[in-house]
Amino acid sequence: MRQLLILAVILAVILVAAMFLLPDKYVTPTLPFLLIFHTAATLFSFLYIQKKTAESPRKFVNVYLANTTIKLVLYLAVLMVYSIYNFKDAINFIISFFIMYVIFTFFEVIHLLRANKQMTGISKE
Repeated sequence: MRQLLILAVILAVILVAAMFLLPDKYVTPTLPFLLIFHTAATLFSFLYIQKKTAESPRKFVNVYLANTTIKLVLYLAVLMVYSIYNFKDAINFIISFFIMYVIFTFFEVIHLLRANKQMTGISKE
C-alpha cells in the first residue's frame, strides 16, 4: 500500500496549494480531513477485500459489491450530516468530497484488479 501513501502525499501537496491559491469562498476548510478520511477508507476497504478474497478468490465480486455498498451508505451519511450542520460550506464540501471519491475509487479499482489477477494467476498480456 505504498502507492496509497504516495497518492495521499501528492494529493496533500495539491490540497495545500489549492488552499493557498484559491479564494476562501471556493475551498472548504475540511480538505485535510477529507484526505485523511478517504485515505483511511480506501486502506481499510482494500485490506478487507484482500483478506476476504484470499480465503476464496471466487468471492471477489460479492465482497467488492458489498464493500462498495457499505462505503456508499457511509459516504452518503457523512455528506448529509455535514451538509445539515454546515449549510454554508455544503456545496464546497460536496464537490471536494466527490473529487476525492473519484480519485480514490479509481486508485482502488486499479489496485484491486491487479491484486485479483495475481491471486487468480492471470498473466499480464
